[in-house]
Amino acid sequence: MNSSAERTNAPPRRKSCEACKIAKRRCDLAWPACFRCARRNQVCIYPGRQPQSMDVQATSLAMNFLEDPLLPVHAEAQCVPDIHLHLPEVDSLCALELPTPETEVTNLLAQCPPLEIPGLSLTQEGPGPTMIRTRSSLSISAIVTERLQFGMDVLKQAPRMMVLENQTPWCHRQLYKDGMPRSMQDAVACCALYMARNEINAPVILSSFKTRIDDLLASPPPKTPLEALAHTQSLILYQIMRLFDGDIHARLSAEPLIPMLETSAFSLLNYVYFPAAEPDTALTAPMDAVMQSWTEWVYQESARRTALFTFYLVQIYRLVTGENNLSCDGRLGLIHSWYLSAYLWSAQTAFDFAVAWNENQHFVVCNADFGHVLERARPSDVDVFGRMLLSTLLGIDQVKAWFYSRGAIL
Repeated sequence: MNSSAERTNAPPRRKSCEACKIAKRRCDLAWPACFRCARRNQVCIYPGRQPQSMDVQATSLAMNFLEDPLLPVHAEAQCVPDIHLHLPEVDSLCALELPTPETEVTNLLAQCPPLEIPGLSLTQEGPGPTMIRTRSSLSISAIVTERLQFGMDVLKQAPRMMVLENQTPWCHRQLYKDGMPRSMQDAVACCALYMARNEINAPVILSSFKTRIDDLLASPPPKTPLEALAHTQSLILYQIMRLFDGDIHARLSAEPLIPMLETSAFSLLNYVYFPAAEPDTALTAPMDAVMQSWTEWVYQESARRTALFTFYLVQIYRLVTGENNLSCDGRLGLIHSWYLSAYLWSAQTAFDFAVAWNENQHFVVCNADFGHVLERARPSDVDVFGRMLLSTLLGIDQVKAWFYSRGAIL
């Protein structure tokens, strides 16, 4: 039985919005609204996709990432309908403008319902989205041990993994095969220095990051999709090395950069396409079509995972540092989806990708709803990124039990 989503077709391409089509103007395909519609303050509608103001309500697993294992696994959150994706030519893209953290980030984060950290209440406030608020009697140390330790171990290994393997769970190994932007080159160089640190040189190495970070923040805004992705990924690596190193001075110098990381991720979303889950089907897609889509899929999947991981990283840090009034809606404040398939993610050529697409099941995880994954996936389908999110969502012991019941280990 084929349990994959979107298996009959190669990854789709996006079409111009309705307003730009009617006006016969070029559409920059930005989401949630193209530049032309945003400038005219009008609703931007892409074919087959609802405008932002009509986004589906999220009856999701709110704070299941940190909370009650008795909550249902199946969230009723929906992904946006399938659309066609086409990334414009590089030289036709306008410069990516990074909004200021005082404006965009504050406004966007304010959309998350508040979390009151014992009890669980489901409340409906007017016509807005359904919100699940959770309270926990667990200490932070217990939450880390039971939910977050696996994910924290993964993120702490990311700098080393990037240097030795040219990849992380959110950065595909072939993403930069045709060239790595300067921002990421500097970050990888700092990762190599970080690997060589010891008690003697650690202060010098960590302080040297400041120059690279200052250069990154002072550089012109990213102009291409790849530069925008590299900008966010480099900030992630810098933050991991400084926030979780254990050096108090490094942590203090890194905390002011958190809003900039969030801003970079929000800007990256202009280039990201989130696929929608489709009914299961036993048909396969033409090999040529799938092979031609591979390069774009590598970028898009890396961008999807990078954006999601950014908010995951920030929320983990805010939790472990004891920040009050944390907000989370169970999907990290982001309507999102991504492909769960170790076979697709590990494919290193277009041919291998096409074979994996047609011969192995793959899943589209929408808004942290892993219900269909837990029902039908095999342990070999779940890569490190999926294991990290599952262990946070369900708890490490429950995920270990799921793997064990299928003859594998976490």
